[in-house]
Amino acid sequence: MARAPGLLKCLVVSGNDGFRNRLDAISELSGWSACEAPADAAELRAVVDGDYQLVIADIAQPLGDRVSDTVEIAEEYASRPGTLLVVCGSEDSVDEEMWARQLGAWVYLPGVSGADALMSLFAEARRVGERRGAWQFV
Repeated sequence: MARAPGLLKCLVVSGNDGFRNRLDAISELSGWSACEAPADAAELRAVVDGDYQLVIADIAQPLGDRVSDTVEIAEEYASRPGTLLVVCGSEDSVDEEMWARQLGAWVYLPGVSGADALMSLFAEARRVGERRGAWQFV
């Protein structure tokens, strides 16, 4: 399925309400068209089949009761062409970082980053997508 030209969408999977809200605001400031940030498992199921250029999976603060749900989402999107996966993990977890890198995550973030770093993340994701030619912009 071809992506709509100029439409930049991200998906944030995190159990941290403040982090979801911050990423939603930062994505808008960074020029992204939409940022889905489901608050529970039912909302996640409703959006999981969407086409996202950027997926941020927070395994340190997973959405819902099961860490495995967030892990499965990360694994699913890691295999989708044209999707950049960011995995947020615990600050001192070597195992989480190794898992994310083996999975093929574009970026691994240990701990929650500040607003400037997150703005840079969204800007760089856009540049990478443009360079890869995977996304079309009008």
